[in-house]
Amino acid sequence: MPTQTPIFIISSGRTGSTLLAHMLNRHPDMLIVSDLFEPVGDEPYFHPEWYVSGPEFWNVISSPSFPQRIKSWRKKPNAELLFLPDDDNLVSLLLSYTIPFVSDDPIAFFEELKGEVSAFPNDNMPGQMIRLFDHLRDKVGKPLWVERTGGSLPHTEKILRLWPDAKIVHNFRDPQEIAISMMKGSFFRLYLELEKDPLMGEWDESYFPPVEEMGAMLNRWFVEAEKAFSAFPAERMRTLRYEDLMQDTEATLLELIPYFLEREVTDVDRDWAKAEASIIRPSSLKFSTLPPDTQARLADAVKESRALLNYSG
Repeated sequence: MPTQTPIFIISSGRTGSTLLAHMLNRHPDMLIVSDLFEPVGDEPYFHPEWYVSGPEFWNVISSPSFPQRIKSWRKKPNAELLFLPDDDNLVSLLLSYTIPFVSDDPIAFFEELKGEVSAFPNDNMPGQMIRLFDHLRDKVGKPLWVERTGGSLPHTEKILRLWPDAKIVHNFRDPQEIAISMMKGSFFRLYLELEKDPLMGEWDESYFPPVEEMGAMLNRWFVEAEKAFSAFPAERMRTLRYEDLMQDTEATLLELIPYFLEREVTDVDRDWAKAEASIIRPSSLKFSTLPPDTQARLADAVKESRALLNYSG
């Protein structure tokens, strides 16, 4: 099949994007390419000046994740981890997150994909990335791919600049609740420390920074992303609030069908949305449970992003 219009779900993480991705991936016409972008650091996929062969591109996408993350996974795998190889050299986002999303036999899929990607012609990194997504779509046998990384928000400007004809869904939640949830997820605490020190060695996973530090990082992500969104054509942008997905799952999912698939909603779509709505279990809000002084510091840290996303008041 030819290259399709790129579709990216942009999210900070902890916004229900993993749940959304599983829902969309269960639709018969959509393949979700999940979690290939690291939130922090310089992503190689966003360098149009870097031309690579198929084998070189494979080495990049299959390279091991942060050593601190691998060490943490060995001690206590998180809920989002779908597959953990025994060999640390194989613990990549591709094999631990992306491939298990689409295959029940990750190792076999990985080995097949290695040969297929190694045969890719020379191209720049963004071109190879889209070629990979198209290839995965065809390999799995679905009509459409949608990329979703829980943590792609810091890369918004680059995504919109590299793929100006893309369709974008910005998935978000009240930043106060995101920051609290990020504190529970150890890897967002790792990202926070890596932002402070990109060359950090050992990571003390037991350390919990003040929640307002997490809020400040998140706030900066939202503010910088909003600058890019504001310059992007409105007809190629949609927003998806976590609160809407929880409160009216069927309608929220069905709104994506004409946008993604460029057709009217069918009975198959309605049955799918109804089935997905049946599994929803909304989580309780956590901000009000914090001590008053902590509430005040966190609210101040995220006040700009809450205003941008219309949560203030």
